[in-house]
Amino acid sequence: MNQLIRYCKGYLRLRLTGNMPERFLNLCAANQIFLWNLLYDENSYLLTMSIRDFRRLRPLCRKTGCTLHIVEKHGMPFFFYNNRKRKGFFIGFLLFGGLLYLLSCFIWNIHIDGNHANSTYTILAFLEQQGIHHGIWKNDVVCQDISAEVRQAFPNITWVSTKIQGTRLVVEIKENVDGYIEREEQPEDQSPCNLTAAKDGTVVKIITRSGIPKVTEGSQCEKGDILVSGEIPIINDAGETIRYEYVHADSDVYLQTRYYYYKEFKRTYKHREYAEKITKFPFLEAGKFRLDTSFLGKQEGPSVSYEDRHQVFLTENFALPIFYGTIASREYTESETLYTKEECQKIAEKQLQRYQEDLEKMGVQISENNVKIDISDTSCIAKGEIIVIEQASEETPCEIQEALPGKDNSLDE
Repeated sequence: MNQLIRYCKGYLRLRLTGNMPERFLNLCAANQIFLWNLLYDENSYLLTMSIRDFRRLRPLCRKTGCTLHIVEKHGMPFFFYNNRKRKGFFIGFLLFGGLLYLLSCFIWNIHIDGNHANSTYTILAFLEQQGIHHGIWKNDVVCQDISAEVRQAFPNITWVSTKIQGTRLVVEIKENVDGYIEREEQPEDQSPCNLTAAKDGTVVKIITRSGIPKVTEGSQCEKGDILVSGEIPIINDAGETIRYEYVHADSDVYLQTRYYYYKEFKRTYKHREYAEKITKFPFLEAGKFRLDTSFLGKQEGPSVSYEDRHQVFLTENFALPIFYGTIASREYTESETLYTKEECQKIAEKQLQRYQEDLEKMGVQISENNVKIDISDTSCIAKGEIIVIEQASEETPCEIQEALPGKDNSLDE
């Protein structure tokens, strides 16, 4: 810091000669004239002092009979004096200072801190809808309004603090992860209905919560058969059905069903042999303009290429429409090859395993696998049945019956 202050004020490197240099130095100390870098050099002294103190030395030189010679001049005052005729330099310096001050009046970085449940992109998108974006004038930013709007828009945010630090807008938040307002659940459909079989199969397990089950474990059923009825008969003391009540049938019915699996692929395929050499070409993209150097490379045969693409960020969240990177190109030769029987077996097993995993993701329990793999000279075929246990029921409306004729439809006697 002291060196910077000395440079701004300017300082001199001097050579001190005379009969009484020691007395001169003592008088400087007595008059509080600060010296530094004092060296003895061939019957003289080299010393450094500020311009302000140099102007106070004339009486001391007369009193001691010493002489001072300027060896070097350093500092900003001498720099400006030596370049006083370069008007363009000073104009550019002033313009730079003015531009720097003008740029400091804008917000160039919006920093979101403390968010976990709400992503930074979501909060930035909301702020942009409210007119708070990168490059906004500082005077247009009202921190209190931003805090209130963020709290109102995100119910799980309990505390927001917004402040401006230089050209940076810092939004600090605290979230209550358990504070989400759940969406209003749609009321469940309670209209009268039956549960019917969606597929042919065997009932493995049935758990009825509402309705009358029409099947038992081990029963065979076909598609469309009623598994659980939503029609409940009301019986009087004489054991006669006087009327029916209708409910929304609710039950977990597990059926043992089967899926037919068929997958075929050819044993011949095109094999690519890639060259070891990888050629890279740089590119630069700014908006719709693109400078690509890949045309400089000469490809003798077919090749595959991919881009390693990067975007330029002015700040952590302020992206510029400028991209740069490299295009890597690699040649290859293609030939027709035949899968071996072992490779066909592995490929068919992987396809079958992937199919079974997809079924399990749907909540289907695989009970038995009867798929066989047949490998011929030209193709590989995997076919067969997969026996599974799944919930295969669907809701169908009840047929509402009118009051039974000749019956007293009232329970009151």
